[in-house]
Amino acid sequence: MAPRCASALCVLLLCCATPRKIYVHPVGERDLTGVSFLSFAVSDVQGFFDPDGRPCKPFGGRVRDSFAGWWAAGDDPACIHDTFDSGIQPAALELRWRGTVPADGSYNVLSAGYAVGTWGTVLTRGSYYGDYWAWARVVVEVESAHCRGKWSLDLAKAKITGLDKRVANFSGWAEIPDILVADCRAGDTLDVRVQLVGQSNRGQVAVDGFGFWVTSDDELNRMFGIRSL
Repeated sequence: MAPRCASALCVLLLCCATPRKIYVHPVGERDLTGVSFLSFAVSDVQGFFDPDGRPCKPFGGRVRDSFAGWWAAGDDPACIHDTFDSGIQPAALELRWRGTVPADGSYNVLSAGYAVGTWGTVLTRGSYYGDYWAWARVVVEVESAHCRGKWSLDLAKAKITGLDKRVANFSGWAEIPDILVADCRAGDTLDVRVQLVGQSNRGQVAVDGFGFWVTSDDELNRMFGIRSL
C-alpha cells in the first residue's frame, strides 16, 4: 500500500510542477574521419532586448542546464525584438565557431551530429493602411577570405492587412546540412556563424530559446568541423 501511495504522490508532484524542456540529441553520431574541428569563438546580439528592456546578453561560452545559447528562465521570452523599440532593421542572435583552413581546396563544413533548437513567436500588428509582416529564420553562414557558403531555414511568418494581429509560433530542432565551400586557401581563418534572425515592419519577434544541446563547455569545440572533398 505504501509504494502505491508514494507513486500517487510522485504523479501529483509532476502534474503540479512547472513544465521543463526535455533535452534530446536530435541527430546522433556521424562519421567524423578526417574532420578538422572548429573552436567556439564568440556570440553576438543585435536588436534583441530582454523583458526588462535591456540589450539581450550574448552567450558567454558556459553551458548551463545542458544548453548552449539563449533560454528563457521563466514565463517571459529570453530575448525580444519589437519595432516599437528597435525599428524595422533585422535583429539577430549569433553563435560563432572559428578555425584555420588546413590546405588549399574545397571542403564540406559540417555539424558533428548536432541540430539547432529554436522556440518562439512572431507577431505582426496591422494598421489602417498597408501590409504588415513578421518572420524568423535560422541562417548558417560560412566565410573566409577566399570561400563562402550559406544555408537558411524559414521558421515562421505572420502577415496581416488591416486592423488586426497575426501570430505564428516556431518550436523544435533543425538539422544543419553539410555546406560546401569551394576554392579555400590554406591558412585562411574560417568562420561559421549560426544565427536566429528576425524582422518585422510592424510587430515583434520573441525568442524563448535558441541554441544547442551540449553537456560540457569542452564539447563546444567539437560541434562543427571541416572535411576536405
